[in-house]
Amino acid sequence: MPMKLTTYQQEMLDGKHGDAKKFGMDKLVDFGEAVDAKEMVDLVLVLNCCPIYSKDRQKPETKKKLEMYDLGHGPLYDPIFAMKDAHVADETGTQAGNDPYLVQFDKVEEKGYPWNFELPGKGSFKIDPEMVADLKAGRDKLAEHGWLNWFSCQPQVNTCIPKMGEYCASSESSCAAYINTIIGARTNRESPINTVYAAYTGCLPKYGTHLDENRAAKCIVELDDETRDNIVGAGDWAALGAAIAEKAENRIPAVLNLPNKLGPTAAKQIVSACSPGMNDPIMHLMGYTPESPTLEAAFKGKMPKNPERFKVTMDDIVEMYRHINAIAPAPGPERAKPVDIVIFGCPVATFEEVREVARLLKGKKVKDGVMLWVQTDTPNYHMAHHYGDAQIIEDAGGKIYHQTCMAMNPVRHYPQGITIATDSFKYVKLGGGFGMSWIFGNPPALVNAAVTGVFTPSARWDYWAKPQKERLDSEKERPLYSRPFVD
Repeated sequence: MPMKLTTYQQEMLDGKHGDAKKFGMDKLVDFGEAVDAKEMVDLVLVLNCCPIYSKDRQKPETKKKLEMYDLGHGPLYDPIFAMKDAHVADETGTQAGNDPYLVQFDKVEEKGYPWNFELPGKGSFKIDPEMVADLKAGRDKLAEHGWLNWFSCQPQVNTCIPKMGEYCASSESSCAAYINTIIGARTNRESPINTVYAAYTGCLPKYGTHLDENRAAKCIVELDDETRDNIVGAGDWAALGAAIAEKAENRIPAVLNLPNKLGPTAAKQIVSACSPGMNDPIMHLMGYTPESPTLEAAFKGKMPKNPERFKVTMDDIVEMYRHINAIAPAPGPERAKPVDIVIFGCPVATFEEVREVARLLKGKKVKDGVMLWVQTDTPNYHMAHHYGDAQIIEDAGGKIYHQTCMAMNPVRHYPQGITIATDSFKYVKLGGGFGMSWIFGNPPALVNAAVTGVFTPSARWDYWAKPQKERLDSEKERPLYSRPFVD
């Protein structure tokens, strides 16, 4: 059965509002019929990636470079860029913008950043100038068409904030998980093909997690009290999200007994585990998320009498740390693994995270031959410079930047055999096959690794890594040490 279109949607399909809108509607109607959608939804946010706009993609040298740098989405824009008067659908309230990509444009030639660095004795990487020029051409063309060049994977936090119940189209997985979970707006982990067309039409077939039945909880995951009281730090929250995803086994969980504070970094880290850990970009965090005031609401009125329940303990969190650190394990002694790069900000760092790194670095120096990178979005980048946190990071020998993400560079062409330390579960899981080794930890341990050149487990890790019985026995001799377990 054909989709039901509004008058305006039908006019776009009929070509009454220009070639670009007709082109996009043709594609989206075909997709909608393929997924058996009954209607379109209007969008308030579209997030996709800026194209590398090369005038001659088939030129042998350029083609080879594009195979290295382009994510495959660039050619999708070519026919639209050739159309007269093409413009995104901001007349209907749609705001369209871009993920971070290759480089911070005003620092292309500066060294020590993900796009231009050298590790003595190990190798170097420098972005190709032709690709930078073509990325700028793509950015400028999008700006002509009304795209907002926010270059952020988290625009829903501070740049384009949807309301509960509104519809979005995000091809960035962590953004999709945050929109669905924390805000209660609705998006799929959308195809980067659909998001190109949706930006120009302002609509998308209603399917997947747009629909109530595909947003309902299917199981319950509950933290025990010890876990609830000892999750502190960006690494902890990421490991907790990963543990929840593992327990739920690709079902949408309703999560009970969470810590009594869910700050901006905690919220970002726990839901970003949906990307590498789950099929569905949504969790119900009971007591926090707007679609989850009660279990009955989280299950969309269809809660079974005896839903499956799973428990998360501190032993599960410790095992998740071990698992993440075993995905692409770093070489070296267990208590002193050499590091080459320490990176914060996947998804991009909150201002809270930037300030924490600055506080931990103040008065210290990053070891020669080690890179410390803090990647954030444009608003937080300028706040960090305004309030002095960026200066502290840079005085210590670190780098802070925006508009780009290390993983949006061709990291598989970084020097092979290097070790990267991070508090991002997503980075380790998605980057584990690119030829580098990974270390996963909490910010204090990561900053210490950048300063000393080696990652060393903390006393907190030594405590929590013991089996629970041994921990409890040890508490007979000394009080429970209830600070973050991996510092």
